[in-house]
Amino acid sequence: MDFQKFVDGFEMAAAIMSVEKIGEDSWGAIRIEKSNAMYKQIMGPAIRDGMRYDELIPKNHNFEDFCYRCAVKKLHLHAYVDSKSMGVWTDGTYIPMSAEYDTENLCYFIFFFEFTSEPEAERMSNLSAEAAPFVLQTCINLRGSENFLEGLNTVVADIREKTDSFSTCIFMIDKDKERFAPLCAKYRNDAAKVEDFAQYLTREVVFSWEKMLERHDAIFVKDDNDMKELEKVNPVWAKSLRGAKVKSVILVPLMQGKKMIGVLFVTNFNVDKFLEIKEFITLTAFFLSAEISNNAMMEQLEYMSNIDILTGIKNRNSMNARVDWHVSHKMYVHTPFGIVFADLNGLKTCNDNYGHEEGDKLLRNAADLLKEVFVGDEIYRAGGDEFVVIVPDCDKADFEKKVEVLRKKSGYGSEVCFAVGTNWTEDADKLRMAMHLADEAMYEDKKKYYEDHPDISRRRGV
Repeated sequence: MDFQKFVDGFEMAAAIMSVEKIGEDSWGAIRIEKSNAMYKQIMGPAIRDGMRYDELIPKNHNFEDFCYRCAVKKLHLHAYVDSKSMGVWTDGTYIPMSAEYDTENLCYFIFFFEFTSEPEAERMSNLSAEAAPFVLQTCINLRGSENFLEGLNTVVADIREKTDSFSTCIFMIDKDKERFAPLCAKYRNDAAKVEDFAQYLTREVVFSWEKMLERHDAIFVKDDNDMKELEKVNPVWAKSLRGAKVKSVILVPLMQGKKMIGVLFVTNFNVDKFLEIKEFITLTAFFLSAEISNNAMMEQLEYMSNIDILTGIKNRNSMNARVDWHVSHKMYVHTPFGIVFADLNGLKTCNDNYGHEEGDKLLRNAADLLKEVFVGDEIYRAGGDEFVVIVPDCDKADFEKKVEVLRKKSGYGSEVCFAVGTNWTEDADKLRMAMHLADEAMYEDKKKYYEDHPDISRRRGV
């Protein structure tokens, strides 16, 4: 066949492309063999016959996967995606060519495309009969629920079931304030919770996602080949996924205009349903983005994102909200109550000498110790190495007994070493004062500790 004559017969931008087959679900060079006048006009003077596509546009693993599935597996495919690296939306159609034109190592397909500067509803709604009902149900659940957060939980549960995944989670991310937290999550195992995986969802991992998503509409890892590709561009995240025994993952950005406000995160999904999942997941994320933005989720993040993802205990935002609720009489801390400020000694030195992974481990051990001593009480990570415990409805003797246990378990020579300050009161109006006095007592305890053990400051640091 005369490829050039064939492709010239189309009015819209079209090209015959080849995929080098080098193994099962593995490919080599993908080339633009022949293209018509409209294709050349859109892509510019740099285009030439037989060139690798990534000499013309940025390399994209998702696009390459579609090319492979079309050319080698002979699947007719369509995708309307946000081509972020080019600043446009691409409506692409992939049609396999007959196997009679293939060689031992090269397989061919026809690629048609159109660009749009903004997402167009008609193109986005061009879904298969299998995907359309699910996306419609998502919109109904989001708009029809009186409680928006409950609606989100329903949608996330539906996505988990539809993808047959182990977990589906919405993470909110505020890069400007260096803050992130899970908004809602569903697991195949009802006993699982996001805190179980906190050690793998580190700050370094979460804040690496935005850079990856700057050039991709979504990240799909379906198998070990994809995981190896991920390792090339984001080894930290790939290591984290392998550590958590994640073999497949989907990461789709949630956008507010041009700003990423979160992600839809799916792990260990049914890869046999990949094409169906890819069709509905990005559009579902588009609607999630719009609804989350419309409901001002970022402004409410202070109150809803109340878990410190590293340690699994409540964070400073939650603590501040708790104090505000008490002071405004919305939710009291029952009196009498005790306050504990516990500052972890040696974190900076641990980070400096052994790396942040060991420092993170020390923080998790510190939180575990507090949970062990203050069972059922309110435990917060107030800052980098500072923890606060509110012990409600306790008499003074019981409170002091718990504090004594903490001091014995976290004293000189302990793996987790705390400077501890406390205050106990029967006056409900003195919550903030009790916290202030406990904070001052903690600093006095820290000062005395280093005075009594001057070697510690040299060997472990503050």
